[in-house]
Amino acid sequence: MGSQDTYSLPEWGSLVLSYSVEGQRGVLEALLQLDENLSRIVRSVSEPALGQLRMAWWRDEILRERGGRDAPPPDPLLQSIIHHWQDQRSALVTLVDGWEHMLFELPLDEAGQAAFNRGREHAFAAVARLSGEDAAGEHAARHGTAWATAELAMMGYEAGTVAPALPALPRKLRSLAIIGGLSLRSIKRGGAPLFGDRLSPLAAMRLGIFGT
Repeated sequence: MGSQDTYSLPEWGSLVLSYSVEGQRGVLEALLQLDENLSRIVRSVSEPALGQLRMAWWRDEILRERGGRDAPPPDPLLQSIIHHWQDQRSALVTLVDGWEHMLFELPLDEAGQAAFNRGREHAFAAVARLSGEDAAGEHAARHGTAWATAELAMMGYEAGTVAPALPALPRKLRSLAIIGGLSLRSIKRGGAPLFGDRLSPLAAMRLGIFGT
């Protein structure tokens, strides 16, 4: 089911990845590609049940235990997740769960919005752990909250108009700070796309250099 997909990054993804540190790029690229793919599933399916089947495939395959002699899965994104995310894969299942709420009749209720937030929060906290910055997991999660809030704001949710305060992150997590900072900027601009104007790339580069 997944092996037929073509995976892409969000418009700002390549710039974010350019600020990733050694050993981190694969982790971030897999996260951004999975998130973009889940978004595409939500936008493209005609029936929620069909979307649920695809979400269930990702959930099951991400968590599937594979022995050392098992052939790698044919899906390239799944291969990347297994290789780079290792024992943090459950965080990506939380991301899948959050997007699954989007399949059903909108608008999302508070529980659905909380699940969507939780998906990106857990993913960012896991990136911190995989980057050797365990102590920064909670702060990284708050940048994930900003990313989720910006997404909801772009969909017209009033809760998305509240801009969360963002803590500073270690230099090794500068890529997450770029996403969080662009998201905060998006929220303040009323839910504009993260790369919604000509100054967005400059804002991203400033975040990449200074972190704030």
